[in-house]
Amino acid sequence: MNILYENFLCKFLKKLNTIKSSKELADELTSGILNALHAKYCSIYMVNLESNKVALKCAKSEPNFPANLKKTADEIMSLGADLFTNSYDAVEILDFFYKISKDNVIISPIMSRDDLIGFVTVIGKRDDFNYKYNSFVEILMENFNSRLDIIMLEEALNKMNKQKIQFLASISHEYKTPLNSIIGFSDILKTKMSGSEEYKYIDNINKSACFLLSLIQDILDMARAEFGKLELNYTSFHPKEIIEDIILSFDEAINSKQINFSYTLMDVEISADIRRFKQLIYNLISNAVKFNKQGGSITIVSYLDENNNFIFEIKDSGDGIRKKDYGQIFNFFSQVNRNQFKRQQGSGVGLALCKMIVKAHNGEIGFKSRLHFGSTFWFKLPNRKIL
Repeated sequence: MNILYENFLCKFLKKLNTIKSSKELADELTSGILNALHAKYCSIYMVNLESNKVALKCAKSEPNFPANLKKTADEIMSLGADLFTNSYDAVEILDFFYKISKDNVIISPIMSRDDLIGFVTVIGKRDDFNYKYNSFVEILMENFNSRLDIIMLEEALNKMNKQKIQFLASISHEYKTPLNSIIGFSDILKTKMSGSEEYKYIDNINKSACFLLSLIQDILDMARAEFGKLELNYTSFHPKEIIEDIILSFDEAINSKQINFSYTLMDVEISADIRRFKQLIYNLISNAVKFNKQGGSITIVSYLDENNNFIFEIKDSGDGIRKKDYGQIFNFFSQVNRNQFKRQQGSGVGLALCKMIVKAHNGEIGFKSRLHFGSTFWFKLPNRKIL
């Protein structure tokens, strides 16, 4: 292989690894072969896995493509299509393409995990075209097949993700309707039964239903975020007011555990997605309260740093986290310290969702912790200006 082909191959393979779709990959291969080999025609035929029929995926030719070569291309298409209606092993496939190739025609199979899914046809004018360029095309096709395998896997995963989101959206709708009824009627019963001995049972039903509803929404948000970037609706607001309202909603849980709760919040204005911001604060405070000890303490501070970033820190005196669990603390459905502390177990969704929310805002999130001595969680959000 001469230096010109080596240079082309290096550039081509580098480009190949950046391509994200099968259509773009086919365009790049046909263009590359035409330019590098000065071929007259290059086409890619792919099988439709549902109909099991062969269709032209991409074809490119030089201007004034001779009629006799066009006829050759059509014949190869007809012969190649026969492979998809019969059972052939890998050796038979390679042998078949070798036999129908000609002096001026190179035919190479497109394979995916040992299955034939298409073929490439390259036609040149010279009689020694096959002899001169066959090995070069084989190198290109090996790399093409490898990249196509990856792209097809990614496309299949994306399709599965879409189906997963549609499924979760469907069941979340089915679950939310009865849960909202339970929450609504238990709210009415709480008002009517206030002060009675049965109040605590109705209150427990109400809280459990609210928790389950929020968990369903968290899981749905997680699925959406896993498939694609969280959609943000930026607006300007004062985080102090929001944080104080959320703290107030935990008043009963804080009092029941006799937690010493204190906070210092700088009254500033920031720009972020207010709904996601509330979700972020709620999950962090919920974890601090849930995993704290009877008579423990929680301290919150928020402020703008020297770069105008919004900083939020929450420190608790709870169970803390083992060092070996540090790496999975922000993973979905991970529950750390599971064997040590069984009085409270979370869903394993909250902190993972917090990380996704902060990441979507181009911020940072982290923690410091020591087993039995509590944890400090913090996040930083850039104070984006709304134009």
